[in-house]
Amino acid sequence: MFSHCSFGRVNFRGREYTHDLVIHTDGRVSKRMKELSRRRYGTSHILSEDELSEILEEEPDVIIVGTWVHGALRVPDMNLETRIISLPTCEAAEKYNRLIKRERVAAVIHVTC
Repeated sequence: MFSHCSFGRVNFRGREYTHDLVIHTDGRVSKRMKELSRRRYGTSHILSEDELSEILEEEPDVIIVGTWVHGALRVPDMNLETRIISLPTCEAAEKYNRLIKRERVAAVIHVTC
């Protein structure tokens, strides 16, 4: 669960992260593969389906996307069966903490800008 969120850092399960991250349905954390979105859109500030492919294989009920404060990470319309909730990062962390108790949740968290 998230315990802290501020510009440039989030704390998840007692560990501080200063880079964008992916939280898998089993709670594993990995670094966000920004280059997949950069290759498709020319920027890492638009989330691509390529980036979500590994998470989608885990069959989450919902993917929470933390966009940072001003929505720097955009989520284009995607035709997915999985629900995507896009919120400013600190709100996304709170939503994750609430939903993880009753749903199979994954997350993509943008930490800066």
